[in-house]
Amino acid sequence: MSTQDDPGATSQSTTSRAVWNSRTGFILAAAGSAVGLGNIWKFPYITGENGGGLFVLIYLVCIALVGLPILIAEIMIGRAAQAQPVEAFKRLQGGPTGWSAVGWLGVLAGFLILSFYIVVAGWAMDYALKSVVGFTNPIGQKAADSALVYRGSESIELMRTALVDDKAAEPIARAEKTWRRQFAPSTWTLWQDYEEASAKPGVNPAFILEDPAIKAAFNTVSPALPERDAAVAAARATATAHIAQLSDEHVRDAATTLKRRSLISAEVTSVFMGLLGDGWTSTFWAGIFMFLTILVVATGVGAGIERTCKIMMPLLMLFILLLVVYGFFQPGFGQAVEFVFYPDPNELEPRGVLEALGHAFFTLSLGMGAMLTYGSYQRSGSGGLLGQSVSIAIFDTAIALLACLMMFPIIFSYGQDPSSGPGLVFMSMPLAFAEMGELGMMLGIVFFGLLVFAALTSAISLLEVVASYLIDAHNWGRARAAWTLGGVIFGFGIITAFANSTGFAMTSWLPGYGQSFFDTMDLLTTNWMLPLGGLFIAIYAGWVMPARVRRAELSDLSGPVAGGWLFLVRFVAPLLVVIVLLDKVGLIDVNEISFHLMH
Repeated sequence: MSTQDDPGATSQSTTSRAVWNSRTGFILAAAGSAVGLGNIWKFPYITGENGGGLFVLIYLVCIALVGLPILIAEIMIGRAAQAQPVEAFKRLQGGPTGWSAVGWLGVLAGFLILSFYIVVAGWAMDYALKSVVGFTNPIGQKAADSALVYRGSESIELMRTALVDDKAAEPIARAEKTWRRQFAPSTWTLWQDYEEASAKPGVNPAFILEDPAIKAAFNTVSPALPERDAAVAAARATATAHIAQLSDEHVRDAATTLKRRSLISAEVTSVFMGLLGDGWTSTFWAGIFMFLTILVVATGVGAGIERTCKIMMPLLMLFILLLVVYGFFQPGFGQAVEFVFYPDPNELEPRGVLEALGHAFFTLSLGMGAMLTYGSYQRSGSGGLLGQSVSIAIFDTAIALLACLMMFPIIFSYGQDPSSGPGLVFMSMPLAFAEMGELGMMLGIVFFGLLVFAALTSAISLLEVVASYLIDAHNWGRARAAWTLGGVIFGFGIITAFANSTGFAMTSWLPGYGQSFFDTMDLLTTNWMLPLGGLFIAIYAGWVMPARVRRAELSDLSGPVAGGWLFLVRFVAPLLVVIVLLDKVGLIDVNEISFHLMH
């Protein structure tokens, strides 16, 4: 293919439209769009929250049944229309159509996601610079000094108690989780409401039990409490017996390590919370990150986006592999491999299946018009659609799995919790780096550097979706569109940067919405806009798209393969996306439904 993208061009007709230099360039750019913070930040922590192996297995199935079919559909629409999302449906339908609303949904989603994405990416840039100056070294040294004082002053009995509490925590949590599964989620929620209310001073539990629903929950749960207490006592007795066998010196060693890690954890958490509440610093880094994003998009498709992704994607893979190799030699590597790849049905709730499905959808940049826009820079009917889509999905999935093998060996080796949630990247990993000393400084630079790279390749595609509308629909020059809309998105993103700051000007937001502005934008896009966008893309490609256009784009596929894709995109993918959407917005409770089906 030849490159015809001119940053200052004022027209993007079908004949002069910018194109990729090569298929490899397109695959790397599309993979760069898919590979972002979702792979390196979100996938490891939701894998941890959902118990590892079985979640990963279901995620892979969801990629095949939902992610890949919709990915093919989105690229196909872009290639056939040779236009960005809003114009694409109009061209394929031969005139104005209500389906253009799907394109507008993608443009709006890209705008909103990029407005808070630049803030999170800015945090990664902040931590990368902090790593260069070795911010974890003084934290680790200060904690080590305090832990030595603790070793020399704390009684051996209290040290043994602390070790028993620590060792029993995970078995107790596991036992309580297993015990709790005998109750319907709605019953357990009512029981928790009863416990919380009855524990308050001056509350008479008998009056609370006058509520028939709470009374029913109480009658169901309370007889089983001795079973839970026995399981908790057994877990604690096992931990106590283990610690009792240790010599006093071994107890002091273990308790000192535990104390040092708790002190580091508190300090690292304080550093992150300080950044979270510092709107000016967040704005500063978001501005630098947005500047880099605009620079790439304004330069052009081939000269800017493709060339950047050809450099950054191999570097990203190199950085990840370096950290995986380091993790291979850590004592926690075997535990990490077992955690990621061994399916344990007891660790996964039914809603975790939908979490896997939702992430399979989110991680491939579906529903926001990114793949449609990138697909439009290929020649219509140029073939290879299935192979390209499979390559993108494999690349994206491989990065997600390698990210787990990069992080979890370090997490397990340094006694961290794999289910620590969103703090896994900005709190748990820096804690481990602080324990490593000078080596931790180098690993921190590599780790947060690759986070920035991954975020940039995704941010480029998000800005391209928004900017391409003005380029295609209003004949704006690429540079003008990129700088104008990039500036507007950055301005909107400032609200997100200050959303967690003390004195946030929009004082009614948090009490009114029950969550920060940042979290509201995330929920709006992830729970509503992306699933709806993907759902309509699947419906359009499967049922509405002119058959001759669809056949032309799938002409190099055999009949059974094309038929299989059509079945998935018409029936399977829409059904599963609807289930995810209904659960996310609270219209159904999959955990509750699953409980009643199984009982």
